[in-house]
Amino acid sequence: MPFLHHDASVPAMMRVILDTNVIVSGLISPHGSPAQILKHWYHGDFTLLYTPDMIAELEDVLRRAWLHQRLADTPRKIPDFLEAVTFLGEIVVGYVNVAGKIRDPFDEMFLICAELGHAHYLVSGDKDLLDLTKHKETRILTSAQFLQIIAEPR
Repeated sequence: MPFLHHDASVPAMMRVILDTNVIVSGLISPHGSPAQILKHWYHGDFTLLYTPDMIAELEDVLRRAWLHQRLADTPRKIPDFLEAVTFLGEIVVGYVNVAGKIRDPFDEMFLICAELGHAHYLVSGDKDLLDLTKHKETRILTSAQFLQIIAEPR
């Protein structure tokens, strides 16, 4: 499993939030942009930010039967990934009021994480988030857009 090969002692410059839909897509399909982004994270190319609410949503989605069926050939993939997020990611705690900034109140947790975690990027496939294009200092991008940025030599 590649999840625990990340060298946490090497500081990553970019601070990034991955929306639940990006993570799920990356776990399901090993060939798309989301999977490539997860590989960049495994290699320590950026710091993954998350909040307790984001982990709760991710755990809920990853427990769904249809997803377990899709990942049946790799039964440890989900538990290993969740362990990697909590071990290698950076938890962001606190609250700022972002009410009314986005149509879906369930997406507010990503904006809160972006603001409190001083994220450079929020990567999402959610139209409401993508329509914002930016929240405070955080750029909101699709997986393909972020992949172009992270692939650039630094």
